[in-house]
Amino acid sequence: MRESDKPFVLYRKSRFNFTIVPRGVRGWTQFAVWMAMLMPPTLAFIAYADAHDSDPGFFVAGALFLLATLVWSLGGIWWMKARAEVVDLDALLKLKREAERKGRRGR
Repeated sequence: MRESDKPFVLYRKSRFNFTIVPRGVRGWTQFAVWMAMLMPPTLAFIAYADAHDSDPGFFVAGALFLLATLVWSLGGIWWMKARAEVVDLDALLKLKREAERKGRRGR
């Protein structure tokens, strides 16, 4: 897949500091589908919580839902990173500073 065809852009600041942004209709559609697939488990947990809010099993169900949401989120990040064009902001800033220095020397 060419870089320009990728549905997401990953702006990397450091190894664990990055931002993923959907690109175009394809990226936003994939992101919307990913989020929509989380709705059934969320609605099921809400229904369970309404019916069993005083049961001791509620906290177990809540912990399982939070764990599932964490795994879902990490999986989504991993999936989007694999389909993203990576823009290294440190390298981009370094090039910009170098161009500004060259521009000041030329004056």
